[in-house]
Amino acid sequence: MTARRKFLAGTGANVLALALCSHAWPQGRQVRVGLLTSVRPPAAMLSVFREGLRARGYVDGQNLAIDMYWLEGALGQGPAIASAFVRRNVDVIVAWSTPAVIAARHATSTIPIVMLGVSDPVGAGFIASLARPGGNVTGLTNVAAELSAKLMEIFVEIVPRLDRIAVVFNHNNPGSVVQMRGVEDAVRALGLQLQTASARTPQEYESAFARFSATGVKGVVLTADSALVEHRTMIAELAKRTRLPTAFQRRENVVAGGLSSYGPSLNDQFRQAALYVDRILRGEKPADLPVQAPTKFELVINLKTARAIGLTVPPILLARADEVIE
Repeated sequence: MTARRKFLAGTGANVLALALCSHAWPQGRQVRVGLLTSVRPPAAMLSVFREGLRARGYVDGQNLAIDMYWLEGALGQGPAIASAFVRRNVDVIVAWSTPAVIAARHATSTIPIVMLGVSDPVGAGFIASLARPGGNVTGLTNVAAELSAKLMEIFVEIVPRLDRIAVVFNHNNPGSVVQMRGVEDAVRALGLQLQTASARTPQEYESAFARFSATGVKGVVLTADSALVEHRTMIAELAKRTRLPTAFQRRENVVAGGLSSYGPSLNDQFRQAALYVDRILRGEKPADLPVQAPTKFELVINLKTARAIGLTVPPILLARADEVIE
């Protein structure tokens, strides 16, 4: 499948405001940022990324151009797609998801790469350590694997008599596989019966939920993967149709109709990625920029969805939630 490419351009801010900004691109030329993702990013994420750059003096159409590529189903073509950034002489590559970072690293060992949405950057070989990355990659980790036990703890509180659970992961995403293992460990520690399924496409999700419904699964945990954000509305509808409670690590899935989520904010990670881009453009080396782990985790519960599937969420859990969607 041929990857699509889109060039993002905005109207730009007031020229005087740009001139007064102390963070403007010091070289006085246009900055070119390559944004490589596994799927098309939601508009909100792109908006906060662009706002983060604008706050530091980089304005679309004036001193900034953003080239965006998404891999979609062409994960095997990732390195070739990422090489397009090298040919376009981008200054920095921002890569969302483990597969996108893998593709970017195959394409270049010199252009700085700012990662986000990556579960285990050390285990994946992207960096030497969080404190001292040591190469051309830095950015943010979502510590998704470490969240597995807490996610399961909350899910058991939400869903009464939860004895049989399913875990959905994407076997093409090494980060998702790492998370799946963490969830498996937490499920076994709780003494629950476990089923697993790998899914990335709509057809694979539909097949998985149909099987879960037929085999008596009481709840479904879906590991963080960019495909979950891409197909969030469809997955929520599948869960409602099969009356299966769901747990995610992304708020976007709960806003779309999933039951619950616990994890860091993707919007915050895109906003922080803009800060890394600025620091690199101003001369700091990725090798010396510590990788940042999230410090804030949000519990989001969709009460409307709970009612639709006949589930009563304990009031004490609703009181603990950072956001309740009604």
